[in-house]
Amino acid sequence: MKKESDFSCKKTNWGGKRLNAGRKRTCHKKISFNRRINENILNILKNYAQKYNITETEALESAILLQSNIDILKGGKTMKIAIPTENNKLCSHFGHAESFSFVEINPETKEILSIESRVPEEGISCQSAGWISEQGVNLVLAGGMGARPLGIFEQNGVKVISGCPELPIEEVVNQYLNSTLETGENSCGGEHSHCHGHNHHHHHCHNH
Repeated sequence: MKKESDFSCKKTNWGGKRLNAGRKRTCHKKISFNRRINENILNILKNYAQKYNITETEALESAILLQSNIDILKGGKTMKIAIPTENNKLCSHFGHAESFSFVEINPETKEILSIESRVPEEGISCQSAGWISEQGVNLVLAGGMGARPLGIFEQNGVKVISGCPELPIEEVVNQYLNSTLETGENSCGGEHSHCHGHNHHHHHCHNH
């Protein structure tokens, strides 16, 4: 049996009066529990980074974006939707759009607050999913989308609804808000789909 001197703190700091009183020790000099928690978080980040082949900094950024999106979806009054666009309509081929429309909505009042059309500096491709996620987007309405952008959105906690029709932006959003949006199959859904390649000839968005 250990003597009092063997422990890192004095007996007077414990919850019980006797050594074997059956109560949990409440020693204030014990190893920090927070330190162990932080180590667990670091291990989670490392494993996440390895799984998705990204840096630990990118993994942390993804976690922050994910939490932000969760908070908004749980109780926020506004949401931001991204839509690949051509000629002011939804483009059925994600990586081949002319621009991306960012639509801010109030899901409670089913109101469109603003619509902004933007293009990333490096141009539009299937890799644009990372840039879109950084814009604070909660939801993407798309036609066809390959495995690569789908994976990027999943990492960042961005929901994707694929197979959306080629309709004007406001009409697509209003149908989503009123739960009348009819979706078909993701035309780029397969793992071997050309949609996540970069060296093939593109089809026009309205030819699907």
